[in-house]
Amino acid sequence: MKKIKILVLLFAISTAFFYSCSDNNPVENEAITTKSISLRTTLNEIKKATNIAGKTTTEMQDQALCFNFVYPITLSYNNGTQISVANFQGLMEILTNETDNLYIEGIAYPFQVQAEGTVTTINNEREFFAHIQTCGNFLTVNDFLFDFTCYSIIYPISVINANNQTITVNNQAELMRLISTPTGIPDYQLNIVFPITVTQNNLSIVINDLYEFFELNNNCDNDSGCICPENYEPVCVLTTNGVVEYPNACFAECDGYTQNDFVNCNTSCICPTDFNPVCVQTTNGIVQYSNACNAECAGFTSADFVSCGSNPNQNFGQLLGSCFVINYPVQIQSQGALVTINNNSECLQYWYPSQSAYPAFNYPITVTFFGGAFETVTSQAAFQSLVSQHCN
Repeated sequence: MKKIKILVLLFAISTAFFYSCSDNNPVENEAITTKSISLRTTLNEIKKATNIAGKTTTEMQDQALCFNFVYPITLSYNNGTQISVANFQGLMEILTNETDNLYIEGIAYPFQVQAEGTVTTINNEREFFAHIQTCGNFLTVNDFLFDFTCYSIIYPISVINANNQTITVNNQAELMRLISTPTGIPDYQLNIVFPITVTQNNLSIVINDLYEFFELNNNCDNDSGCICPENYEPVCVLTTNGVVEYPNACFAECDGYTQNDFVNCNTSCICPTDFNPVCVQTTNGIVQYSNACNAECAGFTSADFVSCGSNPNQNFGQLLGSCFVINYPVQIQSQGALVTINNNSECLQYWYPSQSAYPAFNYPITVTFFGGAFETVTSQAAFQSLVSQHCN
């Protein structure tokens, strides 16, 4: 039995050696590589585009990606093993067999890529990153970090900056400023010093390397079809899980929120619960806050306060059922989703007077005012105007 096991092992080693070195096979051995974040980004896009996790065979054709490698290319594993790849099928076999413990992390420069008949020579990592930035569908490390809703990084962390210096990043704002444009360096590719720890669904997860980082982000819902700028101008919304920060308003709106949902990102802003309403004019109409403190926590000052109407002491909850009735069902935006509302009680559950004078209705809705006026309401500003007319 022992001799049989040794023979099997020798046969496997011989087969692997023959397969790797044969000129007729798609994978060949070679040398000299550089660790590349851009390579890992590209390989990740190839794996997603070819649905490699669902493949049962390596007989796959090259996909219509942003660009294709001009073969052969020389790659290296995270354990230092170097390998020359002769064609796309060979690359797919390598990617199919990657694991958390053994994965590709390096490439030999220079190499060439081809797109629409044009061959481009890539001489270094900076040129590689610049090239993948021209691919509108490639998600880079920088892109992933603009999704604040999938996981939270535990700070401080260390990164290597554009000057090749290792620096400490103490919080999310510092990290966003580092990679954000226009305040950041436009061609800077974030180089994280691993391991780092993140929290996801109340669990702490240690991310040991770039391969695990991409695997983590691949499991996030990044395919919203929403294209937002990479500038850090944070906005926050209040959810049942607390205040959620987005890097800018575009990302929040992609999740279904509006400016009426935005709250102050400073969770230390504590206000009294008394109802002394103040109103401010926004691009979405007049927004009412239950008191001046809540308005100031949302970033407004007393100079922004405007008249709430002829009877500011009557809020939406007091007027509903006493001045007007809503013709149900209607829909209200809540936590990025549309909720169908069938009665006044349900409606009031989704009204947050400290954030907005009215629920975040999905307009148009129809409202009947006492006295017989039947109105189609197309926006919050129109609703408030009608209330001023009929609810004096």
